[in-house]
Amino acid sequence: MDFDITFRGLILFGLEIRFYSLMILAGLLAGIVLAQFEAKRLGENPDHVLNIAVLGVVFGLIGARLYHVIDLWSFYSENPGQIFVLRAGGIGIFGAIAGAAFALVLYVWWVNRRARAGRGQRIRALRWFDIGAPAFLLGQAVGRWGNFFNKELYGPETSLPWGIPVGPEHHFPWDSGAAAYFHPLFLYESLLSFLGVIVLLWVGRRFGNSLRQGDLLFLYFIWYALERSALEFMRTDNWKVGDVPVAHLVSAVMIVVALLALFLWRRPPYLASGREDARRADTRPVEQPAARSRSAERRARRRTQGSETDTESPS
Repeated sequence: MDFDITFRGLILFGLEIRFYSLMILAGLLAGIVLAQFEAKRLGENPDHVLNIAVLGVVFGLIGARLYHVIDLWSFYSENPGQIFVLRAGGIGIFGAIAGAAFALVLYVWWVNRRARAGRGQRIRALRWFDIGAPAFLLGQAVGRWGNFFNKELYGPETSLPWGIPVGPEHHFPWDSGAAAYFHPLFLYESLLSFLGVIVLLWVGRRFGNSLRQGDLLFLYFIWYALERSALEFMRTDNWKVGDVPVAHLVSAVMIVVALLALFLWRRPPYLASGREDARRADTRPVEQPAARSRSAERRARRRTQGSETDTESPS
C-alpha cells in the first residue's frame, strides 16, 4: 500500500512522516508568520525573519538535542548511535531557547558587519528579540502538540475528564502496568504558552510608548520560567540535580536575569526605529566653539571695526 496513517504519523510510499515532526514544523511556520507581522508593524524589514528562522532552526535544534542528551546521558552514553536519531523526539526547550538566541545574535553581527562595509543597514539585537519573543512562544505552543502523538510529557495518573490514555508500553517503571489516564502536561504548557503570546502582544501595543527595547524578551523569560516551574512539579521524568529539577534552576536564573535587566539596564525605546537608532549611533556631535569672555568680545569688535575703516574706499 502506498499510503497509510497511524497514530504516530503518515506512511507515504514507504516513508514514515511523524506527526511529531509535522507539529514542530507547524509551530515554526506559525512563528515566522507572526514575526513577519510584528516586524512590519515596527517598521523593520520582514525579510530578516526568514533568515533568522533558518539559522535559528539549525542552532536551536543543536541546543535542544544537546540539552536532551545531557539529561539522559546514562542512556546515550551506552547507546551513542541514538544521539542523532530524532524521529522519536527528544529535544529540550531550554536548549532550543539558548540555540535560537545564539543564532539571532550571530545574524545581527553578520548584518551589522555588512552595514559597516556599506551593504545594508544596521539592526539591533534587542529589537529583534522583542519581535521574536511572542513568535517563539507561539511556536512552542503549537509544537508541544507533537508530544501528544509521541505519548510523552504527561504527569501523574488522574480521573479528570481531560486525562489522556497511555498504554503500558509508554509507562515509566514505577507506573502501573494497566492502561491509565494521565495529566496532559503538553496540553497545559500549550495553553499557557498561547496565553503568554496574547499577553506579550497586548503589552507591546498597550505600553509601547513606555517600554524599552528588550522588555518583551525579558517578560517572555519570566512568563515561560514561571510556566515551566509550575508544571515541573507534576512531571515524573524530569532531570534533577540531587532532589532539585534542573528546570527549576534554569527558570530561577532566567527570572533573576530578566528582573535585573528590566529594572537596571537602560535601553533604547521600544518603538524607536532601528534605522533611526543606527543613524543616531553613526552621527557625531558637532563641537561648539568655546564661550568667550566679554573683554575678548569687545576686542574682537574693535578689530572688526578697525578693519572695516581701513578698507573703506573714498567717495
